Amino acid sequence: MQNRKRRYLGMTLTQLIVVACLGFTALGVMGIAGKMFLGNPMNFNIMPGQPTQQTQVNSTPLPTWTESPTITFTPILPKPTFTATTYESLIPEGWKQQKYKNIEFWAPADFESHPSSGDLIELASKKTGKDGIPANVSLTNEVGIKTDLDTFVKDGIDQFTREVTYLERKDFGIGIYEAKRLKLEVIVSNTPMESVVYFIKVDDTVWIITCFSHLEDFHDWLPIFDKIAHTFRITP
Repeated sequence: MQNRKRRYLGMTLTQLIVVACLGFTALGVMGIAGKMFLGNPMNFNIMPGQPTQQTQVNSTPLPTWTESPTITFTPILPKPTFTATTYESLIPEGWKQQKYKNIEFWAPADFESHPSSGDLIELASKKTGKDGIPANVSLTNEVGIKTDLDTFVKDGIDQFTREVTYLERKDFGIGIYEAKRLKLEVIVSNTPMESVVYFIKVDDTVWIITCFSHLEDFHDWLPIFDKIAHTFRITP
């Protein structure tokens, strides 16, 4: 990508690409032990002229315990059903299509286009958040990438300055494309921002969707940013 000098929120495009580029359990043991002793004391009947006889001691046998049969329950589980996901089903109602040549993605209707010399697509929400900063979405690309996507993203992380805090990197499914998602915290002109960057590799090109908002608004925006990224595709 060419070196662009346009500054966005106090940063050059290259810097922006890099920056924007977690009852109850009981154990019971029960034991039953019983000892039963039943007997009569010995009786001696002494009669004159008769031998002494000892009466027999009768014992009652211990009761026999019969183990109850184990009852097994086989749960009846519903049969899984699989529904094919269509591209159209990924687009929330009322969203608008954004296009660059044969690239498209969709964004909420209140996002307006802000053409620039640096980004292929740049959008900003009409709604302003904390400190009057709107959510922003942009599309850029890097062409002629020979490395794998993991290496490409790692190289970008290695260029971070002290104003950037790396939070998370993970795989992110976007259609049939290999993609990664990177979360960052950025300080721009003493303003805390949080950004999520989606890297999509197609052949030797990495498409980069950068979304950011004020740090205090980011929790609400992240699910929307994810939905925007999921609508990315290359049309014939």
